[in-house]
Amino acid sequence: MDWGKIQEKLREPFRPDEIEWRVGSTNKEKTKGLALAYVTNRAIQDRLDEVFGPAGWQNEFRPWKDNSQICGIGVWDDDKQQWIYKWDGADDSNLDAIKGGLSDAMKRAAYQWGIGRYLYKIPQTWCDIEQYGSSYRLKEIPELPEWALPKGYTPNNSKGTPINRPKQNEASPGTNIQCQDCNKPIGTTPEQTERVIKWCKSHAVQYQNKVLCPACQKKYPARKAQ
Repeated sequence: MDWGKIQEKLREPFRPDEIEWRVGSTNKEKTKGLALAYVTNRAIQDRLDEVFGPAGWQNEFRPWKDNSQICGIGVWDDDKQQWIYKWDGADDSNLDAIKGGLSDAMKRAAYQWGIGRYLYKIPQTWCDIEQYGSSYRLKEIPELPEWALPKGYTPNNSKGTPINRPKQNEASPGTNIQCQDCNKPIGTTPEQTERVIKWCKSHAVQYQNKVLCPACQKKYPARKAQ
């Protein structure tokens, strides 16, 4: 195997639609935030399929301390005839505790292989933000520098593009169910809302038969077996 060429392919930049943005640090007034770029998990999987083939890689998750997990991404080495793994981990996510934590752990493991690592070199960009539940989100998607785009990529618009969201006071279908403790939405998408409801039902005794958002779920520790 030519690991030099493999590493070069793994490190290639992604299209803007394969990048997601989050808010990092904020100013004192909570009007601006540091935009942080991440590769989506789907884009990571596509890159691994492209470089190693669908059967040439695999991932593994393991619990790690309280409310955290580690992910290992393994690739098959034809020369050594064995799986080569690289590991990293993440805490549970505030928005989607379990699924979010697994997703973040895989992204960090991918960085160990060089996938998306170039995003750490993007200059710091402060953007306008708005409150979203108990957290904040960017009002606009920042512009990626030319060196952080795939070769030959020609964007339709060189400026930041507004994020497509429901109009003010207009919730997406299936996302208006509120937490019975904090009265905030339990999910940002219908799929996430459905997952939270199923999770609460399966932990009805622990959560006292309440439908709770991931943040409030942490206030109800699991009961020890008698």
